[in-house]
Amino acid sequence: MPGWAVPAFVSGMILLMSGSFAAAWSFHNAAFGQAMSVFEAQAGPGLKGVFSMAQEMARGNDDLLASGTSATAVVISMTDTGVTVNGLPLVAFELEVHRDGAVPYRLAHRETLPRLLVGAVLPGALLSVRIDPDAPHRVAVDWSRAPGYGAPEPGEHLSAAELIARGLPGAATVLGTFSMDGMTADNGDPIVGFVLRVTPDDGRAPYEVRIGHRVPVAHLHRTLPGTSLPVRIAAEDPQKLAIDWDA
Repeated sequence: MPGWAVPAFVSGMILLMSGSFAAAWSFHNAAFGQAMSVFEAQAGPGLKGVFSMAQEMARGNDDLLASGTSATAVVISMTDTGVTVNGLPLVAFELEVHRDGAVPYRLAHRETLPRLLVGAVLPGALLSVRIDPDAPHRVAVDWSRAPGYGAPEPGEHLSAAELIARGLPGAATVLGTFSMDGMTADNGDPIVGFVLRVTPDDGRAPYEVRIGHRVPVAHLHRTLPGTSLPVRIAAEDPQKLAIDWDA
C-alpha cells in the first residue's frame, strides 16, 4: 500500500512555521533576559535588598547552626517587618553579640521568629546564636535554646545615695531598656533595665553597661532612647553607677 506523501507546499509551511516559532521563542528569551537585566540595573536598593534577603533566607542557616561558633546575643531592639516567611513573622533585630575572647559588637539581623516565642522575646533577651567565624556579622539564632534574661543588680541596691555622694561624675545616654519583670524599689518606684552608653567626665573612653535602676514616676519620660542622664560612677568599678535624678 503506497505511503502518504506530504505535499511539497505543506512541508514548506511546516518548516516555515517551525522556523518562525523558533525565531519568536528566541526573540522572547532575548527580550525577557534584556528586560530582567534592565530591571536589575534600575531596581532601587530596597528591591535589591529584598531579593538578596530572599536569596539568603532560601539558602538557610543550617550550616551555621551545625558548625558555627557559639555566642550570646542581647536583643537591643526588634521590629516586626510585616513580612511572613513560611507563615512565620520576619523580625528585624538589633543585636549585641558577645563571644569569648572578642569585644562585643552590634549588628542588624533579620530572622523569622517561632510563633511560640512571639511575646517571649523582647528587648533585653539573651539569645543563643551561632556565628560564621570568617564573617562575624553572619549569625543564626538557635531557637532550640530558650531565650533568657539577665538579672543585673538594681542600682539602688548598690547604695545609690553613696554613689551620688562620692562617685565620679559622668553622663549616660539611654540606648535601650528591658523588662525587670515588674520589680519595684522599696518606695514603690518601678525598676527599669537600662542599656547605657556611659561617658565619664574625666576623659576616659565611653563604654556600655546594663543595669537595673529605680525610676521615679515623674522621670519615666527620661527612659526613652537617646535621652542623656547625669550619673555618678564608682571609682573602683565603672560598671557600678547611679543615675542622679535630681541633678
